[in-house]
Amino acid sequence: MRLSLLLLLVPAVAVAQPAPPPPAPAEPPPPLAQIKDNKQLAVVLSSITQDPSIPVDDPKARPLAQALMTEGVKQLKAKTYDQALANFLEAYAKFPSPKILLNIASTLRDMGRFADAANTYQRYLLDPATGPERVAEVKQLLLELDEQLTILTVRVTPRGSDISIDGGPFIAVGTALLTRVRPGIHLVRIRKGDVTDEKSLNGFPGETKEVPIEVKAPELKPDVKPDVKPVPEPKTDAPQQAWLAVGTQYGTSNTESNSRTVRSSSGHELSAIVPDFDTSERGDAIVHYDDHAISSGLMSVLRIDGKGRGFAGGLGIAIAGDHWEGELAILKSELYGGYIGARYRLFTGWFRPYVAIGMPVVLFVAYTLDEMGTVTGSDKRVSIGVRYAGGVELRINGHLSVQGDLGGEYFWFVKGVQHDGHTYDSSVFVPTVGVILRK
Repeated sequence: MRLSLLLLLVPAVAVAQPAPPPPAPAEPPPPLAQIKDNKQLAVVLSSITQDPSIPVDDPKARPLAQALMTEGVKQLKAKTYDQALANFLEAYAKFPSPKILLNIASTLRDMGRFADAANTYQRYLLDPATGPERVAEVKQLLLELDEQLTILTVRVTPRGSDISIDGGPFIAVGTALLTRVRPGIHLVRIRKGDVTDEKSLNGFPGETKEVPIEVKAPELKPDVKPDVKPVPEPKTDAPQQAWLAVGTQYGTSNTESNSRTVRSSSGHELSAIVPDFDTSERGDAIVHYDDHAISSGLMSVLRIDGKGRGFAGGLGIAIAGDHWEGELAILKSELYGGYIGARYRLFTGWFRPYVAIGMPVVLFVAYTLDEMGTVTGSDKRVSIGVRYAGGVELRINGHLSVQGDLGGEYFWFVKGVQHDGHTYDSSVFVPTVGVILRK
């Protein structure tokens, strides 16, 4: 009997056990511009462009969008914001994922175009394919931006009129157009057929403003029949959302489409850069990164006395160009010094032979001796020299390289000067080895 009771209690105990906690939601990936590893960036971009919930007619659109975004991130890291924006917009036109809208919006925010960024965040929230992961975060960003902007609702009469704001493209509007604009004075134009009108307005930060605007058809003679094209009735009276259609910074042939281009200050459209890439069997873009690109960074160098009398350590910065690189370092052995120089790389791949020239500076104490060799005085001096060298730099990866060279140095103001029982040499042989950590 007791055994049967125990058997009956076992299921009850099992049921009473608390259910395991649900798995924690995955952390959103960091901003693309903060991802320094190319492989990690490719994985993150692949998760965007391989999203099966975003349908595309052409399967080649997915890897193309990934390649465009890869180049966009590269331009973003270089703070070439217009070009980065052009690439992100082209990627969105090819593959309209709301996740790409987040990158467009953050780029616009970095550019100081807060109204365009807010309209892009609004488009993200309204996109049916948007998942719940970032919605709360984006809503908060939008609230903060709206405190600095004017939310404008333009109501048109008659229905189906075309609206242009601040010289932007004309947009066919059913009943109303909603957009965010910067605070200040704006010009709204309305067009119906050949008849136009316009209205100025002044918006304030945090203001929600309604602007009714009307265009009246011209009076016709009794014998003239109006040439009126039928206008489809809008499906809803809810305002249409304008996206990157205010002002002249963007080009578009159809404001209802996903396609937008960036216009430069001179007015010409900025084309997206498509990097060289292949497509894997899985459909990912394999972008061929430019191994010749060399960035600036920190350098550490070890200078070795050719006669084996010691060495000096150095720490400084390397300011990189394509072939030229400037160097600035502080040197320390038993003496303090500094070095400023430049070198020219013959090649910019992984094997980088170079020639170098520079100016070492050494701070030292000079002792004065009498005829008997007794120290009678001392003073602090600065010796300036010239360095000439040839060597090679080896690229380990995009952020690390090692180098070594053989060089000679000639110093002025040291002839006959003694210190600790030895005389300084005017000419010295100084090989160096070093490491450069690049961005």
